[in-house]
Amino acid sequence: MHKHVQVMHLCKTPVFTLVGYSVIGFAMYYFTYDPWIGKLLYLEDFYVMREYRGFGIGSEILKTLSDTAVKNRCSSMHFIVAESNKASIDFYKRRGASDLSLQEGWRLFRIDKENLLKMSAEE
Repeated sequence: MHKHVQVMHLCKTPVFTLVGYSVIGFAMYYFTYDPWIGKLLYLEDFYVMREYRGFGIGSEILKTLSDTAVKNRCSSMHFIVAESNKASIDFYKRRGASDLSLQEGWRLFRIDKENLLKMSAEE
């Protein structure tokens, strides 16, 4: 890892990676609960600036998140990755991630605000 990189927690859930006073990477996560598997850490967003990739910074952020999950007694860490983001898919798989969309057949769905409003207005 770059010798002047600092990984730090600000507030409760963001993790920022700094070089000097510049943020070069971050992760946003929260804890949630699944009735089948228990408490888990959900990784909402994870990014390292392109020019700092390949120096172990992403791995260090993921290690920090893993430590956080273990210390908080989480059963696992979940996240989604765009199908087109092959580099990230490979990054996570090298660290033991399982692709649940292939293994368990899960699909991601969304109900947008328009339909939320429509359903909430139904009598």
